[in-house]
Amino acid sequence: MTVCPPGDEHRKRAGLLQYRTHPAVLGTVIAYRPGPAALGLWHDLCRAYKDRVGDKKQDVQPPYRALEAILRAVLGTWARWDVSNGQAQLLTAAEMTGEDRHDVFAYWGEAFLPDEPGHEAVMRLADLIAATPALPYPDLPRPVAGRRTLTWWPGELARWRLAEDLAAIEWNLGGKEPTRFVLCTDGTLAAIGHELPSAPDAEGRLHRLLPRIKIGTAAAGHSARHAVTVNAVTTLLANRWYGVATVLLSNPDQPLAVSAHTDGPPWKRRLNVPAVAASRRLAGLPRLTHRVPPFPDALDENVIAAGTALGAVRAVAPESITTPGLGRGHGMEMFRRIESHIDKHCEAYRDKSPVYIEVPGLSVPTAKTGVRTSGPIQPQHLPAAMDAAGIDRLLLGVLYHDDEVRSRVQREIARQWHLGDDFVASDGNVKDNVIPGRVDVLFLEDKAGALAHGPATAERRQQQLAELLAPFQEEGRVIAAICETEWDPNRKYPTPEQKKKAEAEDGKWPSKAALARLSISSQYIKQAPPPVPTVKKNGEPCKPYFIERETKAREGGLANSTENALRDLLRGLGVIDHRLGTAFGKIPLPDYWHIGIHIRRHAQPRQYGQRNTKPAPLTIVLTAMRPVGGVTEPWTTWAYSPITSQWEPYRKTRLAVHSVDLGLDVSSFPTIGDESHQASAAAQITEAALLAARIQLPQSAPMVIYVNGDTSEPIWAGLRDENLGQQPPADLPRPALWLPGHGLPRTQRPLAVVRTITDLERIGRPTGGYIWGKSGQWERTKTTESPFQLVSDDGSSYLPDFLLTTVPRPWAAGPPGRFGSEYSRFAPEAVQRQGKNGYAHTAVRLTVIPTADNADADLIGKAGIVLINQGVSWDGRQTEPTPSRLAKQIDTNHPYYRRSCEEPEALIAVPGVANT
Repeated sequence: MTVCPPGDEHRKRAGLLQYRTHPAVLGTVIAYRPGPAALGLWHDLCRAYKDRVGDKKQDVQPPYRALEAILRAVLGTWARWDVSNGQAQLLTAAEMTGEDRHDVFAYWGEAFLPDEPGHEAVMRLADLIAATPALPYPDLPRPVAGRRTLTWWPGELARWRLAEDLAAIEWNLGGKEPTRFVLCTDGTLAAIGHELPSAPDAEGRLHRLLPRIKIGTAAAGHSARHAVTVNAVTTLLANRWYGVATVLLSNPDQPLAVSAHTDGPPWKRRLNVPAVAASRRLAGLPRLTHRVPPFPDALDENVIAAGTALGAVRAVAPESITTPGLGRGHGMEMFRRIESHIDKHCEAYRDKSPVYIEVPGLSVPTAKTGVRTSGPIQPQHLPAAMDAAGIDRLLLGVLYHDDEVRSRVQREIARQWHLGDDFVASDGNVKDNVIPGRVDVLFLEDKAGALAHGPATAERRQQQLAELLAPFQEEGRVIAAICETEWDPNRKYPTPEQKKKAEAEDGKWPSKAALARLSISSQYIKQAPPPVPTVKKNGEPCKPYFIERETKAREGGLANSTENALRDLLRGLGVIDHRLGTAFGKIPLPDYWHIGIHIRRHAQPRQYGQRNTKPAPLTIVLTAMRPVGGVTEPWTTWAYSPITSQWEPYRKTRLAVHSVDLGLDVSSFPTIGDESHQASAAAQITEAALLAARIQLPQSAPMVIYVNGDTSEPIWAGLRDENLGQQPPADLPRPALWLPGHGLPRTQRPLAVVRTITDLERIGRPTGGYIWGKSGQWERTKTTESPFQLVSDDGSSYLPDFLLTTVPRPWAAGPPGRFGSEYSRFAPEAVQRQGKNGYAHTAVRLTVIPTADNADADLIGKAGIVLINQGVSWDGRQTEPTPSRLAKQIDTNHPYYRRSCEEPEALIAVPGVANT
């Protein structure tokens, strides 16, 4: 184990599939630099391709995707055509003959530019590259910690070298035979020949999972060491070509499997045209060391049909496709075995994992304790929490269709607020003082059908709801509604058109928007599913055990749904009790404004074959929260949106966002240089919000900002690993693009910015913990949910980087969710259980970036961990701090969130980064 600060040598440590690299692992790099003329020819070629394809791209992949795949297949190892920093060069991990270089570029270029203009540029470029001498790369760039841009080739080569080492291992994963992973041209590893079949379906057909290993670049945080991560996934193999984007072509005689992309619309896929044409030409050249497999001209449905024996072609199914009989994911045992195999077979990475040591004195239990609060807000705490939310009196309305829903909600209100079993509220009459002086209850049957499904518009529903609720509106009274939409769970749709029409006439979305325009918060409740059957389809009676089990599951699901509906309704009102303050335990409760920023870039809808010419819309919401007093006091929550352009109580901003269309048009925001409209809008809106926070929030206090690094790093350059602790560059388009709040006067800037990351490709999969045993040796624990802090590179101190590992809830719930905890999917015991999902540790990485000299980075990091562990209405551990989660939920709870053509976690163009 690596050294650590004195006194903590035997403290618990985190196991993590993350490994630090060094320049020696890159090996020999050969550069072919054809000079400035090649760069000009490349630009001529790109222009000719654009002129040929035009705006009607017809879903044709950029041709350089095929170029890299063919280069690597011909060479048998890593190769890259790199255009950056005003230079074009071919980089390889082994020497490549001039003939091979000429033929690859010539045949590839002829495939998409067979005639003038452009053909001459292709041939001249091929001649230049073939005549260029091989030179050892003069000075390998220093590994930049955590750099994400694809134009930084040393990071890609470091991932490739580890993948080569893993491909050479005979893996003992619990199966009868050793498992081999084949290296693909995209840098992933696939267990080709070791696919995992499902049980036969009703027609005797088999579906298959392809185990894969992915190597990623780690988010290094404040460490200066570059690192790579390892993660294992299961990929469903498609049995039809619809929507398939990636095809794997393997051949036992070749060291690499070719990862080829597809072109064309989802309903008519074809392999990338340049790749197919070039492979046909290159496959006939006997002199090539490694031939490119001849790609098929047409994608035959019979080749990948369910039940067909697998050949050289494997189609990767889209992520949205599910198949009965096959689960997803690997269990914890798989990742433990990966860790042990790397330690045994990969000497360059042995004991090279960064050291994370458990944070002392920080208690973050996942169950209800004296520190952690679970369950609904107790009635004695509601008045103070309502005061903090700015609500004097609340009318809780229940708008229902079905009597079963009405009685279920009434029982849940009585249970949560301790009203007794005899609590009854009559229809149409307000039940006053259910919580004395603060909360009234009203049950109303939706006889007008304002919530019902159908073609009625939101405006029509708003009129009906206004008439229905008009008699109960009073000055100073806030109305919130639990709603039920009438729905037949047994309803079937004979045709896709009828199903699409029914979805378009779903009453939930327009009625929710109508209520928001009436300043009424709403939460929709689940209807009861059909009763548990007592007779099988063949007429035989069901077994009593089956009836008892299914009835218990049905009742439990309904009870949870009803309880959560009331809890989520209060969360939407901004009613938060003392649980956040209590969660800090022995840690000092910081008197900060905790501000979470949520940013989501929408996909821009377009017609097939047409390019997008308008910037994609953006959704941005900020939430600020802080305790109104001590540990036992509630928290107040405010929110900001460009729709309101001011800070208001959480409830009001949420209603304002939900009452209008989702997504902000950013085309009017000015840009500087290569800055994107989305980055410009996000930076300027955030800066305006933080400036307004000083005068619009109810009390002046220091600010701590929480942002999601996976979505925000492309906007704020100061969030990226290579820029941590650095000063803004002189060519930054605007100061606001460095860090949130950086453009404000120095005395008004936040104390710190906390970057959170949840992408396991950047964190590395946790494998458990290590404790110092009585035998004087490190012993592994199977699971851990502890918080850890990163040790500095020299081992003398700690960095303000934190890791919180979590056991998924299905796994923690008991044995049914623990498939893969003792054996992998390859073991004989797993043959009959391939339909189960495998669960393993997840993690959240927090990096504290101090922006003020008096910022206590350790305290701020610990506060972030507490705010992840303790939710407002959710009993489980969250994936982001509570301020960020509340901001995100304003977006995700929008009536039309699922219809906004969302593109979750989509990256925004990075200013200043070369794009090849």
